Amino acid sequence: LTDNVSTVINLINQREWNVIPLTPAGAAVAAATATGNEFDILVDLAYVQMKEIFYSPLTLTIGRQDLLFGRGFIVGWNPQDPQANLQADEFTQMQAFDAIRATLDFSPWILDFVYSKISEGTPNPENDRDLYIAYMTYKFAEYSAVADLYYTGDFDRATLAAAGGTNDNSTNTVGGRVQFDPISQITLGGELDYQFGDYRAALGAPSRDRDAMGVDLFGEYRWDNTWKPTLGLQYVYLEGENDLGAGSTQSYGSWNGSFRGPIYGWYQDYKEVYWATAATNDQAAGQNQQHVSLYGSILPMEDLKLTGAFWHFWATDEMHATITDASTTVLSSDIGNELDLSVVYSYTEDVTFTVMADWFVPGDLYTTPNNATATQIVSEVKVTF
Repeated sequence: LTDNVSTVINLINQREWNVIPLTPAGAAVAAATATGNEFDILVDLAYVQMKEIFYSPLTLTIGRQDLLFGRGFIVGWNPQDPQANLQADEFTQMQAFDAIRATLDFSPWILDFVYSKISEGTPNPENDRDLYIAYMTYKFAEYSAVADLYYTGDFDRATLAAAGGTNDNSTNTVGGRVQFDPISQITLGGELDYQFGDYRAALGAPSRDRDAMGVDLFGEYRWDNTWKPTLGLQYVYLEGENDLGAGSTQSYGSWNGSFRGPIYGWYQDYKEVYWATAATNDQAAGQNQQHVSLYGSILPMEDLKLTGAFWHFWATDEMHATITDASTTVLSSDIGNELDLSVVYSYTEDVTFTVMADWFVPGDLYTTPNNATATQIVSEVKVTF
């Protein structure tokens, strides 16, 4: 638009190709029919950005926007399927936040302050959900080094909405990240976070103090070769809680990663979020778990990229002691392993084709007959302009 003023508008239609609805066992299979809103066009992004507003280092971004901080360990993803057109909601492309973001660029220091309205109920503000972010980044002159310090506040009065706001959940996160390249081919880094606040298991339940830790350690090596091979190793710890009773008053130690960006396995990361298991007391992914992952990629041709990732997941001591099978036997802490492979072909710089294959092999935490290997194959055509 005018100097230092720009806008972004992204329109989207996302749907499944007249998928046959899932039906209960033994029921007749329903015919595939289009829903009334299947072809509607939605607004995915809609924001205005104003640079040097009021003060030369200040950039103000207002509206529906993507937010990604650092590696996305705390904030990077806000999935939405407003018309319920997807059975596989993990593939939604609507991930934006309604937010106001102020960025102060005092290079090498960058300060970000964000307010986001996650959900709004009636005009009563006591049934809303709000997110606050204060993020500080320092970029060093050598070793491509970056250091982050931050605070996020997730104040959820919507999930357990009640008059007067007496049943809210709050998650305050403080943490930091360090990343650097000791040599040009190696990247090393780590992130450490602590969460505190209040948690209620159900409407009217006692308030419990949050007390949880999250850790992310990673390293990557890049070979100087025409195929550009890359190999990475990562360890992630997300704390858990064994006392899930609605009447409990002890501190609540389960990690809250509601807006975390990274995908820790296309199956495991959505367990009990979009896909349920048959294990009693099985908890949602993103808490009560640790994993080690090995990932890599090569470019055998300039326009062809092959990637692979292997994860081994196991539960924290707090989790597996509470999960039982039909015989009520306390089970192993071995959640399982996952292998994800993908092939990306860039037909042109504007058009890419992707085929992804994923396998999740349940560990001893899951018992017969609920321990079959899960498999999915996904294809994608992407056009950018």
